[in-house]
Formats: sequence, C-alpha cells, structure tokens
Amino acid sequence: MIHTRKKIVAFRGDQGACWFYRLHSPMTYLGKNNADKYEISVTGTIQNTHCRDFDLVILQRQYAKDVYEAALRMKQSGTKLVYEVDDNLFNVPEWNGAHDLFNKPGIQHGIKEFLSIVDAMFVTTETLKETYSKYCKKIYVLPNSINYDAIYPTSKYNQKKEVICWQGSLTHERDVQVISKCLKRLAQNDDVVLKMWSGFKERTSLNDNRDPIFDIPGSETLQLVPFDAFFQMFAQVGTSIGLAPLAANPFNKCKSNLKFLEYTALDAVTVASDFGPYGATIEDGVTGILISDNSTWYDAVYELVHDKEMYNYLLKNAKEFVYEKYNIERNYKQWQDAIEEVLTTT
Repeated sequence: MIHTRKKIVAFRGDQGACWFYRLHSPMTYLGKNNADKYEISVTGTIQNTHCRDFDLVILQRQYAKDVYEAALRMKQSGTKLVYEVDDNLFNVPEWNGAHDLFNKPGIQHGIKEFLSIVDAMFVTTETLKETYSKYCKKIYVLPNSINYDAIYPTSKYNQKKEVICWQGSLTHERDVQVISKCLKRLAQNDDVVLKMWSGFKERTSLNDNRDPIFDIPGSETLQLVPFDAFFQMFAQVGTSIGLAPLAANPFNKCKSNLKFLEYTALDAVTVASDFGPYGATIEDGVTGILISDNSTWYDAVYELVHDKEMYNYLLKNAKEFVYEKYNIERNYKQWQDAIEEVLTTT
C-alpha cells in the first residue's frame, strides 16, 4: 500500500518571535510526530516553483501582491490556504513602529485580499478571532506555547540581589509609560537590580521629540539580540520578577499572554496589567500578580521581593500551569487537528 504524505509549506512573515512561536515550533513538532503523514517546510520567499501541488499553504502576515497572485494560483489548483496572524493588523496605533507600514491603504487592501481567498485563519486569542470574524468564517484559536527544548537554565540563583526586568521592543513604548514611575523608584532601590532589556537606546529621529522616559538613572539597559540568541540571553539576565504592563487600548486587547509564558519558563514571577491577555490568563495571587490600579505597581513589586513565601508559591503554581496548558509538546496537536480539518473540508 502506497501512503502519500500531505505537503505543507509555511511562508513566514519574519525571522523573530512570530516565526518561532507561530510556525517553527508547531511545524517542527507536527513533522517530528507525523513523519509518515506530512512533508513540511518553512520558507521566507515564494517563487514560481512553489506553485506545485501543495496540499496546504500557511501564509503568515502576508500582504504583498506577488505573494497574493502566487497564492491565488495555488488555490485555483486545489491547494488549501491558511492565513496566520497574531496581531490586530487593522488597528495598529500610531505610536507603534509598525503603524507606518500597516496603516497604508495598499497594505490594508492587500491583507483583506488574502483574507478573501483563504480557507481559514490561525490566530492566538479569542479576542483576535472576534476581530477578524467579519473577514473570514473559519478561524482557529491556536495559543502561543513554550518550546521547552529552547529554554536554557537560568543563572538567577547566583545573584545577590533580585533582578526586576522588563523586556520588549520600541513597539511597547506606551506600555512602559504605564509603569514609568514604578521603574524610576525601582532603579533607586538598593535591594534590587532593574534591567531594561530593550531597543530604546536605538531611537531614531522620528522619536527625538518625545521624552527619553526609558533612560532611567540607576537601571541597566540591555540591548536586543537576534531572536536565535533570545532564550540564551534571557537565561543570563537572571530575572526574578518580570514586568508585563499593557496600555488599555483595542490593539493591546488582542495581544497574547506571551510575556507571562516566557517569564514563567525562565523561572520568573510575572507582575502584569489586569487587562487583555494577562487578565484572562493569570490568576491573581495564585499564578502571578495582576495590577488594576497603575499607582500600585511599585508597592506590589516591592512586597513580592520581600515575601519569599508568596514568591515561591506564585512561581511554583505558574510553572505548573504554563507547562501543563502552554507546552508545544502537547499543543502541537491543536495545530494538527486544525490542519486536518482544513484539509478535509470541501
């Protein structure tokens, strides 16, 4: 009996976190555990040679006309198409660095063209599903999950002071503004070390007219690294408490709980805004600390630094929760079920 494997190709939208969490990890586990069923590849380019007989194509954040035309040819030949996205691309705020790209009418039109021809969408949250529901009828919520094979042992237990860390890119400027007063106080607290792992010192002239709120006297600024070094660097930062502030706006409401997952996997307790993905995931006082009043950030962090019993309780619960519910070793099966349903739907 001849068994024909299904051919699946995923066109990534970047080489960073989106690619890693949304394509690389799930496709790696899917292929590893179903080598007899699937022939899987992930690529960053689309060429005429790709218009051969694929069974399913995953298009991550695609909007370019040449990619759309190639995808349309594939669809016309019987290929199933899936659009993968983890952000609300129709509501990128002006202060986000991606706004200038995704707010262009041509880009918005390009995204909608893709959504008009795909058979399904893969998104990260129920809120994002609701956002795109008027553009696509078949949407699968596939949460971000931790690939524990990529996690390095943390070095935090060799440190004399607790490390409080925020990590992210320039796209999170408004989020960090939420805790700016807290950060300044933490930086002056001799009991802790505040580390800002970011790209804020890489400001361009576009941002020169804004206050340098991220140059916090007393804090350590760590520069961003290529994503292939992200987890190794994260382990070396030695984070004890990870900060996850979110400004309350429609764009952030569609975000995922990724910072909570990453902090937890790297043995850090999360203190987060009680909003959007964190409010929906973290159980306050059980798996982390949720902040609803932004004036209380400093007190919450300070109390956690000095309450070791509570700290250990939160970390233990969070690690068990994330490992059980957000582990790609288990959750790749959600991707498999979704792919199988798309492939078999007429």
